[in-house]
Amino acid sequence: MMTKRSLVPNKTELCILLVAVACMPGFASADWSDTLQTWGTSIRLAMYALAGTLGLCCLMWSGIQWMIARSTGDRSHTFMDYLQQLSVLLVVGGTMAIGAAAWQVFGTGEPA
Repeated sequence: MMTKRSLVPNKTELCILLVAVACMPGFASADWSDTLQTWGTSIRLAMYALAGTLGLCCLMWSGIQWMIARSTGDRSHTFMDYLQQLSVLLVVGGTMAIGAAAWQVFGTGEPA
């Protein structure tokens, strides 16, 4: 009698696969730690760059809305709205900077 099998491996098969992969020379070396550290640093820097770019885009959009509101004569977006957007960006950016500094002081690694 034939049993139905799915393509999902069971726990025993996963353990055998894990041991087999761990014994391979490429995975058994300690070089993967440096590679992961490099990837982590690159991803973190890319996220900082993305956050900064999005922040500048939001601030630019708020300034554009303010200029459009001034040129059309309505008061839909004022200078105070622009300052409010700027203060939000400063708080969020400051939180990221304080978090990175705290990780450098109290954390286990060295953020780049």
